[in-house]
This record gives sequence, structure tokens and C-alpha cells, in this order.
Amino acid sequence: MDKRFLLPFLFLLAACEKEITVELPRTDPRIVVEGTIETGAPPIILLSRTQNFFDPTNVAAIAATFVSDATVTVFDGTTTHTLDRICSEIIPEDQLEEVAALVGLDPDLLRQANICAWTKQDNSLLGVEGRTYTLNVLADGNELSATTTIPNAVALDSLWFRLAEQNPGDDSLGFMWATLSDPDTIGNAYRWFARRINAGANGEPKDARFIPPTFSVFEDRFVNGLTFDFAYNRGSEPFSNAVDLESGYFKRGDTVVVKLANMGTIEYRFYNTLETNINTQGDVFSNPANVISNVTGGLGVWAGLGVRLDTAVCIP
Repeated sequence: MDKRFLLPFLFLLAACEKEITVELPRTDPRIVVEGTIETGAPPIILLSRTQNFFDPTNVAAIAATFVSDATVTVFDGTTTHTLDRICSEIIPEDQLEEVAALVGLDPDLLRQANICAWTKQDNSLLGVEGRTYTLNVLADGNELSATTTIPNAVALDSLWFRLAEQNPGDDSLGFMWATLSDPDTIGNAYRWFARRINAGANGEPKDARFIPPTFSVFEDRFVNGLTFDFAYNRGSEPFSNAVDLESGYFKRGDTVVVKLANMGTIEYRFYNTLETNINTQGDVFSNPANVISNVTGGLGVWAGLGVRLDTAVCIP
């Protein structure tokens, strides 16, 4: 470009600038359900409220989104069970880590805020495969309901560790591999969780709970009735500030328990759209994904999970 025209051109660009203020509409909060009932385990229900986009995200603000006063029942086809409310402010310190693992929340959050969950403490309601469960919630003047069935679980055929070999001479870090035989009935869906139960530097198990990796759910649309091998990286603990030198990998010598959970189609769609939504935030080339809920009167999921466990020691 001729230098005689460069300066007027720059002034023209500057003159085209305009400050734009976008006013995002505020919406009334809605109740969000995070509920599961697994094979041989009691239900676990967390209730929270939606936030507006620019609401604060400090501990106090996050704690305020959780619901602490609600009536929660589950009908198992024969009996309606009223669930027990357990709040973190009454949990002894020596039990806090265990409870945090059970409900899938960070222990430090439970220490700093009073967060409540609903379950059945006397083991009178444990998940049975093939049985349908109806959840009802009364909270903040709203009534929510959802129905789920625990499908028959499918166990892994085998589980083993393989080195990632991302770098020359890397002889310690790798991924967990598995073989799965999918039943010859279309519509099976799965979610993968893993937990390292060997001791870390502090003498405690490396993972306090089962952790799903990125994109932990898959369905049998393209593998129906097939036997196939697949692998997963190691998921990370959400909201953790701990230094993780093995991020994304399992390490030689780890003892890993894998939980494979079967679920229904609508439950799969919830977790699939949720993970897509979370993992594409900030990607301008991705389409936004609406999270699909199976909760009437609110948002979230009530999921019946048929689970099987398998264990492997990480030896290449």
C-alpha cells in the first residue's frame, strides 16, 4: 500500500470502532438434580440451583446454589422411601473424605460450606438391576420428578495397562486398556470410571473416589454385538489444586479399579451432552450443546447405573 494512504486508512479503521454493551437477561433459578442409584448401593441425590452467567463463583456463592431444605422420595415399584438428609456441617472431620468421595464433591468445599445430600442410611433401599425407580422432589415450592431403570450390567472381558510411549525412553506412564463384548441388542450405553487405590506420597490412596475421564460415556451404535478393545486416559479430580505430575496418565505400579456403568439411552444423552458442553467451552468453532435432562419440572439427571468392577496392576 502507498504510504500516502496508510495514515488515512488507519484513521478510518479507528473511526469504525464502536463500544458494544451486551445485556444478558437474568432468569429465575431452577432446581438441578444430580441423582444416581447403582447396583447394590443406596441412592445419592444432590440438589442445586442454576446461576446467571455473571453471578459470583467464590466458595460462598457456589455454596449458596445448593439446596439444603427439601423432601426427597424414591418409589421402587413397591414402597415409597423417604430419603435421609445428610449435611456436611455435622460430618466429623475423620469421615469427611469418605463422604466427599461418595457424593463426588471436593472435601475442601464440604469443609467451607454446609452442603446437603439425600440418601438412605439404613440400606433399606439398594439398587437392583432390572428395577425401575421413580424420584420425587419438593424444593423451593417446586415439584420435580424423574424415572430411571437400572439396566443389567456388562462386565469387561479383560483389563490391562499399556505404556503410552509418548516420549523416547518413557517406561512408566500409560493408559488403561480393556476388551468389551457388547450384547447383540442395540441401545447399550456405558460410562467409564477409574480409581487408583495404591498409596500416594501422603500414605493415602491416590484417588479418593472413582473419577470419569474426559468423554467418559459411549454407546453401541457402531459396535453393537461386537468384541473390541479400547483405551482411556486418567481423569482428573475437578476443582483440585494439587500438583499432578502424572496428569492424564496411569503410572507403572498403580493398582487401578475400573467401574464400568451401564445406563439407559436418555441417561446416556444427558452425560454425553453435558460432557460435550463442558469440553467445548471457549471453542469458537464448536456448536453449543443443550444438555438433555430426564427431570420433569427441573433440570439434571436421575440415573440408574448397572455397575461392574475390575482391577488391574499397572505392569506393562
